[in-house]
Amino acid sequence: MDTAIREIMMDYERQLSADKREQKKRVRGIYERLPEYKALEDRTADISAKAAILAASGQKEEAAALVKELGRISEEKKKLLADAGVPDGYLSVQYACPDCRDTGYIRGRKCHCLELKLTKHYYAKSGIYDKLLTENFDTFSFDHYKGEDLSNIREIYSAAKRFVETFAESYRNMLFYGSVGCGKSFMSNCIAKALIDEGVAVTYISAIKLFDILSAHLFGRQEANAAEYRMLFNSPLLIVDDLGTEVGSSAVSSELFSLLNERDLASLSTVISTNYSLPELKDKYSDRAFSRLLGNYEIYRFSGDDIRVKKAEVS
Repeated sequence: MDTAIREIMMDYERQLSADKREQKKRVRGIYERLPEYKALEDRTADISAKAAILAASGQKEEAAALVKELGRISEEKKKLLADAGVPDGYLSVQYACPDCRDTGYIRGRKCHCLELKLTKHYYAKSGIYDKLLTENFDTFSFDHYKGEDLSNIREIYSAAKRFVETFAESYRNMLFYGSVGCGKSFMSNCIAKALIDEGVAVTYISAIKLFDILSAHLFGRQEANAAEYRMLFNSPLLIVDDLGTEVGSSAVSSELFSLLNERDLASLSTVISTNYSLPELKDKYSDRAFSRLLGNYEIYRFSGDDIRVKKAEVS
């Protein structure tokens, strides 16, 4: 098991234990406050045992009568709690995630809360999440753009906001390209932060790291991380930063095509940023991979001066 998942599953076990301790504490409080409720609980346990014995011995009518009695007691218990002002579900286990009941899985598949925990783990491990705190829609500034560049970035900003707002209902991909320092990575960070805040599991990865994972898996190297590899294919949103900076063989580039194709078939969104122009991308990758980018992605060209250079000059 991947180290990250092992650590997170231990957190789930601790959370579940805490959930059950809190539930038992609430039950004890009700027993002290409403001793008659405790008496009904004890009767329920006794009658349930007797009904089970009767049913096992073939005395179905007698067992049915006891089951009917259990129903009456259940209604009496509900009335006691309601009259005492106890809210519905108060005596049940209160899970942090009701969907998976703090197990991390729903019918063998990762729950959205586990996907989000993994996302935050890998973000924290890479140090990227700290960057999202300063690079997001709230901190985005149009002051670094002028003229046509300003009009262009406003359009891209609106498109990125729509991408986030409609993420749950629509399948879309985005490709950001343009010269260095025009805000491509910043805009990708805006999208990542907004969706993570909404509980969406986002995998944000540099092209260099992406190709390392694809290469390790392709050539069966020991350092291949199966969990990271699966996340590339299964993450609700994959963000690839600086496509083109990686070093890889044609075989690994074909793995990129397979990744994009599988995500497309599964209607899982991808956002890619690159400093390369479209002709340069076409020269670098196979026609299949390039056509996949052009055919299924909204393409936005970033323009303007290098913002990082401007900031350095001001400071």
